[in-house]
Parts: sequence; structure tokens; C-alpha cells
Amino acid sequence: MAPFGVFDTDIHIALLSFIATGILYEYTHSCLDRNLPKWNCFPQTLRNRMCIEIACIPIRIGLVYFSLPSVILAFTPASNWTAVDTQRSLIACSLMTGAYLFDLMIYREDVLGVLHHCMGPALLLWTRLCFSTFTSADALVSRSLMMFIFFGAATGGVFASAGVFILRVGKKYLKRSTLHRYFTFCVIGLTATTVLSCYLNLLYFLHTWDQAYAYFGLAIPLPIIWETFECYLQWRWLLRFYSIEDDLRRGDRMLTTFSDESDHTCQVTDLKREDIPSVFPRGTVSVLRVLVWQWVLLLCYLYFMFIRDVYFCWSTPRAQSANQVEAASNNSAEW
Repeated sequence: MAPFGVFDTDIHIALLSFIATGILYEYTHSCLDRNLPKWNCFPQTLRNRMCIEIACIPIRIGLVYFSLPSVILAFTPASNWTAVDTQRSLIACSLMTGAYLFDLMIYREDVLGVLHHCMGPALLLWTRLCFSTFTSADALVSRSLMMFIFFGAATGGVFASAGVFILRVGKKYLKRSTLHRYFTFCVIGLTATTVLSCYLNLLYFLHTWDQAYAYFGLAIPLPIIWETFECYLQWRWLLRFYSIEDDLRRGDRMLTTFSDESDHTCQVTDLKREDIPSVFPRGTVSVLRVLVWQWVLLLCYLYFMFIRDVYFCWSTPRAQSANQVEAASNNSAEW
């Protein structure tokens, strides 16, 4: 396919995504106002946040469609990458940019979440400037970006958004056992997407290290630091979800952990504190922490590879220069 121009397609898609997200946001507001009892009891900031989470779901589904082919073929040779794959990556980045720009207009308590959503426009700009040749050269970084989009922004984002909505809104309408069951589904989905996202991206970096170092050179810590930040956010959210699941299951801190200012006007449906059986085997969180530390060790090995290559890059010319000086001195001594 013919390459896209920066002013005729990327911005159009991002603009359409922005407008579509805005329309869905307003429609969600009106729909919940009409159909959800006591919806007006919630504070305005919470209602806005929940509506934007719902409005972004169709965009996230679109991200799945455009990023999945790149994820499936991530570990195949770069020669398999075609202009169509570059086109898909640009469309995915444009869709995410439009939705995230509208999301940034809605108040968010989590500062790190704001930084995470700022990555959407940054990724589109980076991809357009550096990885839009519509050749196999785009595969190196675009495949990693598509994995982050698929597991983080798309599938993981759906499970996280659903979990937040269930906790912040569902607690007013559902019994604790039902609330826990629905939230558990979100935790299971978020676990799968987070583990796959963090490990596949790290293994991809190790798999393509020589090509990545040849491309980025001494600047290669920048994408590694970006990956570290993104994966940290995903691990952080996942462990937080497990903590909330355990509190919800035992009924501990039911009023404080999930409360907001709307609790003064709306009443929680179920405050009984009987323990709910957990669907997770005992030691699940411990296993998860082991996976986190194992991922950290692999990440440290990635940084070690960078230090090793930089050392060899600097030491080899010096060694060659020293050998040349020694050879020259030996020749002069022979004369």
C-alpha cells in the first residue's frame, strides 16, 4: 500500500478517534443518568472518570484488531514485516492518541496514570518520525510498541477499566459476593495480560539486542527506561488489584478502601464481613512476586548487556591503539 502522509491520515484518524471518544463519553453520561438509579449520588469527578473509562472501550477493541497481527509475528524475522504492518501500527498509534488526548481532559487522581496516557501522542510522533519507512526496517521497534498497545492499552486496559468501574460504582448496587466474583474475573484477565506484556517485551528486547544496539547505539537506555516505566505501572496495578481482591473477599476496610465522598448520600448494599472463598490458590501473590523479581533480574541483565557493549566499544579502540604504539616502538628498537 502507498505510504500515508503525516498531515492527511494520521491526524485524521487521531481526530476521528478524539471525536468518537467524546461522543461516546456524552452518550454514556446520558445513558447512565437515565438508566442507573442513584447515579447522581456519585461525585461529578467520579462520574466523569467512569464515563471516560467506558467510552474508551470501543477504541481499545480497535487497538486489538490493528495490533494483534504484529504481536503474533513478533519473534519472526524482520523480513516478514511489510508496508501493511507499518500501516496497522500507525493506525493503532493514531487511535490511541485520539482517545488518550480526550482522556487527559478528564480529571484523574493518579499522576503516573496521566504520564502513561501522555505516551499515546508521544508514540505516534516517534513512530511517524522514525518508523514509517514502510519497509522491514520499521519492524525493530514497531513490534515492541504493538505488544505494549495490545497487552497494556487494549486488553489490559479493558480489564482494568472494568475492575475500576465494578469497584467504584458496582459497590452501590451489588452484594459483596457478586462484586467479588465480577472483580475476580477482571483480576484474572489483568494477570494474564500483565505477565505476557512484561515478559514478552523483555524477551523481545533480548532477542533483538544486536539490532537494537546497532540502531540506537549509546541511546539504547532510553527505550529500556521507557519499557521499565511502562512495565512498572502494569505490575503496580496488578498487585494493587490483588490487594483489593483480598480486602474485598475478607470484608476488611470495606468502607475505607472503596469509599468516596458519595458514601454520605448513597448507601453500600452489603456490609456483611463473612469471608468469601477465594478462587486463587494459596500463595498466588507470592508466586506473582517471584515473577516480578525474576522480571527485574532479566531487566538488570539487559542493562548489564548495555554496559558490557559500551565497555567493549570503548576498550577495543584503546587496545588497538596500544598495540599499534607497542608495535611501532618495537620497530624503532630493531632499527
